[in-house]
Amino acid sequence: MSDPGFTVHRLNSMKIANFFLLVNDRELTLIDTGNKDKIENLRSKFDHTGHSLDQLKRIIATHCHPDHIGSMAALKQVTGAQVLAHEAEAPFITHEARLPRARGPAWLLHSLTEPVFRAERCRVDKTLKHGDSIEGTGLTAIHTPGHSPGSTCLYHRGARALFTGDAFINMFGKVRGPIPAFCWEIQQARRSLARLLELDVETIYFAHGETIREGGNERIRSLAEAFNAV
Repeated sequence: MSDPGFTVHRLNSMKIANFFLLVNDRELTLIDTGNKDKIENLRSKFDHTGHSLDQLKRIIATHCHPDHIGSMAALKQVTGAQVLAHEAEAPFITHEARLPRARGPAWLLHSLTEPVFRAERCRVDKTLKHGDSIEGTGLTAIHTPGHSPGSTCLYHRGARALFTGDAFINMFGKVRGPIPAFCWEIQQARRSLARLLELDVETIYFAHGETIREGGNERIRSLAEAFNAV
């Protein structure tokens, strides 16, 4: 079943990460912001959707990595949009805590590049917990820790739609779990996928990869079963 008040525009950042403009009853919500970009470029992306950057009401961070929140501080400054993030992720966005390092082989790469690509400090106006409903969006926060401590998927029950963050991805023609080398805790990330089995999902909006418009439940179930078999 679709929700007539729910419209999604997929935006792209440097052909690396997708972020999403959600229009729900004429309110504008941005799910992630992509890499750091010029406000002029972001304004142009909004214009192409038929909406104005000045209408942005809120930004929801799925997690704190710079390819997801790189432009968050600049957007908040220009638009005054409210910023929301899971309570376990907020300290990394506000720089009250250091970005958690991956525990896999990429830890050295992370250590060298994190100071260069680190997103600017941004105030978080509201913290989220698992199961919280986000006013004005129809979205529910689904805490899926592992990729980072506060990684969060966002679920829209009326549209049967799931925004994955980096809980899992759709790359190279295959839906796959988070890349171990870039995970804070890969086993926790895999266990978190079981939480998504409780949802009724048709459409999956990936931060990395193409949107899947049908069969979402089957994709999630297959992925979770594959991890259980390991």
